[in-house]
Amino acid sequence: MTPYFKYCLGVLSILLLSPLHLCSQTEILLNDTKELQDIGLQTYYLEDASLDLSIEEILSDRINNNFTANSQETINFSSTASAYWLKFKIRKTTSDNFYLNVGSAYIDAISLYEFDATNQLVSTRHTGDDLPFDTREIKVGNYLFTLDFDKNITRTFYLRVKSDQPLFFPLRVGTLSNFAAYEHDLDFLQGIYFGFMLLIFLYNLFLYFSIRERIYLYYIAYVFSITWFMASVFGYFFEYFWPNAPFLNQLVVVSSGLTMITATLFTQQFLDTKKSGSRLHKGSMIFLVWGFLVCALVVVGYKIEGLKLAQAGLLLMAFYFLILGIRFKLKGFRPAIYYLFAWGALIVGICFAILESLNLTFVMTYLNAMQIGSALEVLLLSFALGDRINMYKKQKEDAQLEALISAKENERLIKEQNIILEQKVKERTAEVASQNEALIHLNKEKDMLVDMVAHDLRTPLHQMKGIIWLLDIPAMELTEDQAMYLNEINNSVDRLTDMVGRILNTHALESNQVKLKNELIDLVALADDMTRRFLLTAKDKDIHIVVKAKEGSHVAELDKNYMIQVLENLLSNAIKFSEKGGKIQLHVYSEDNKAFMVVEDNGPGISEEDQKKLFGRFQRLSAQPTAGESSIGLGLSIVKKYVEAMQGEIHCESQLGVGTKFIMSFEAK
Repeated sequence: MTPYFKYCLGVLSILLLSPLHLCSQTEILLNDTKELQDIGLQTYYLEDASLDLSIEEILSDRINNNFTANSQETINFSSTASAYWLKFKIRKTTSDNFYLNVGSAYIDAISLYEFDATNQLVSTRHTGDDLPFDTREIKVGNYLFTLDFDKNITRTFYLRVKSDQPLFFPLRVGTLSNFAAYEHDLDFLQGIYFGFMLLIFLYNLFLYFSIRERIYLYYIAYVFSITWFMASVFGYFFEYFWPNAPFLNQLVVVSSGLTMITATLFTQQFLDTKKSGSRLHKGSMIFLVWGFLVCALVVVGYKIEGLKLAQAGLLLMAFYFLILGIRFKLKGFRPAIYYLFAWGALIVGICFAILESLNLTFVMTYLNAMQIGSALEVLLLSFALGDRINMYKKQKEDAQLEALISAKENERLIKEQNIILEQKVKERTAEVASQNEALIHLNKEKDMLVDMVAHDLRTPLHQMKGIIWLLDIPAMELTEDQAMYLNEINNSVDRLTDMVGRILNTHALESNQVKLKNELIDLVALADDMTRRFLLTAKDKDIHIVVKAKEGSHVAELDKNYMIQVLENLLSNAIKFSEKGGKIQLHVYSEDNKAFMVVEDNGPGISEEDQKKLFGRFQRLSAQPTAGESSIGLGLSIVKKYVEAMQGEIHCESQLGVGTKFIMSFEAK
């Protein structure tokens, strides 16, 4: 046999025999008191998909021979609904006290069975998130079990683990001082992380109460949901907040759904996706629904399915929001640069955490990748929010500066316009003053003309009236037509004389030439006198005039002549507009130191539109005299002026088809 052949045969023998040699070393020696010892590669595992295997069945040859050697240092069974059994042997070579560490606080159920060399059960220990916190031998977040047996004694352990969360953990042995040092380092780094998250939470909560912008509320809810998940992973919430309520640990995955919901709401508000594009906004709404679905699955008991859905949703959401950030950065939205880096950090953390849970990469010792990624993300998002505030502040300042410049420009324009307007007002005022002087001159000429015409007309009218009286028409032998013509001439002269009188009265009122001669007048007596004056006129239309006076004295200080003219106008109008056989009433009464006279008829009434112009000059109303009597529209305007000149008041109450009331009131004496 050649030397080369001997060398190859030796190498081949080593390669073939090495695995057998490794598999044969099943005992874990406890001899190092200075360092923690990982024992994952020295264990065997068995999957219990039925969840029903008991320790007795595990000890049977049929089941026990199915254990498989573990091939990696960290125990990692990924996300699974199965329970797993681990088998390993431990022998002490020193008399120091050692502990077994299941290095995860995120396991629902743990059972540790200890057997001696004769395969007799020595102890059974049960703990986990499904049991109260005080079931743990050592009150720490991770699980520590005492290895309380003598030196040079070998014990066999069966460890059953079950979790609805990713099932991976380091399995180590060491002394209490080793674990205290490890926990010290772990708590230090975890304290930095949770202290940082608490600082971010409180800072942005303060900003929310100061600014009252909804985006900060979404952000602090997002930070809380991430912190809740991480604190639950390391067992801090269970240890310090609900140690006697383990059922709350079953809801930890709900925080993943809340993270998706709050992150989506924050992104929609931060990037204003609703205004920027309905398609982008609708796309983000998918993750809102996704988050609610994760929460619903966990609440109804499908925790594994909810966890897997949350892992996929968080990864897809992070990539989608990263794409959104790129889109908005390209559009010129400055804070999007921080947003991009933030989601990039979270994506790296999520990807590494998912790979870790899928047993595709190593497991980090003190911090997990999600913590590092989430810490960087919330820090960068805080920067993004701050930059967003600064950007809007700058925009506001620019807008205020632009508004100030515009205001100054407007002020300058207003001053120029005011100067122009003042000049035009002066010119217009001078023009109006000139026109007023001309109008005053014309008004004086009009007054003179009215006086001249009215006085000049009275003379021939009186002469015509006198000539007609001298004719003694009843004694003349005239034909029927001639008598009718002469009577019509007489009536026309009377109407013309009355018209001239009214014009002169109106002119006197407008030029303040009315001089009152007031005296105490008994209104009842005046009403009786006016009724007698109109008896013949009313009789021609078969109209009945009555006076209705309340008992007592009804006296007012008035100008009798003007009061007679007022009543003549009102009564003549009542007769004109009343049908044959109608009724006119004069009411006299006193109330609250006021004396009242009311002229009431049961004519056709006056419409609301006509009542608005009732007391105007030369106003013709829609209602017409029932017998074709003439009217020039001056009567009621003169009535109102006379009444007001005597310090009285007059108003009308009328209803179509019912009648009309003219109500006058004066101060009673």
